[in-house]
Amino acid sequence: MGLLKLIAPAVVLLLAASQAQAAIVTKVVNFSANSFVVGSGVDPAPVDPVIGAFTITLDSALDVANQTAGIALNSLNIALGSALSYNYDSVADRLEVGGIVGGANVIFFSPSTNDFWLFINDFLSGSPIFDQVGYTQTSVSSNNLFFTLNGTGGVTVEDPPPTSAVPLPASAPLLAAVLGLGAIGSRLRRRSA
Repeated sequence: MGLLKLIAPAVVLLLAASQAQAAIVTKVVNFSANSFVVGSGVDPAPVDPVIGAFTITLDSALDVANQTAGIALNSLNIALGSALSYNYDSVADRLEVGGIVGGANVIFFSPSTNDFWLFINDFLSGSPIFDQVGYTQTSVSSNNLFFTLNGTGGVTVEDPPPTSAVPLPASAPLLAAVLGLGAIGSRLRRRSA
């Protein structure tokens, strides 16, 4: 009975912890944007298409702004001069990704910076919709801005590839067996008494 009193609270805590993180998702995002419009600076846009990929882990039940934790840049064919960040609106299911300098959805282009933004609607719905990419680059000029119109690009949102399972230490089954035998032995002693 004493062992049961110790195990029951631990099981309740484990169940509560697993339910609290039920909304945590990890996705790999690949995007490509083309047909850039010149908002400021040289014509045509110096990089077209802009192609990138990142991995993001977020709580789909929470709204966040300018978050740098949980997002990692895998590739990008333009320069990025700051940490990658994101905004997520859980009700609209909208993800905004970009450098952190001006915030995930803002870039400074006069003077120019090495930055971009990417907007994705219906991010976790199963049918993500590419909305827009905009960028600015210091190597182009001191004042430049390029962006897409009418969803000229594409995005894929996928689960990350499975990781190989971590093998149990050889001592884990032995420990479980000893604990189980201890609990049985404890019950047998109580019954014989």
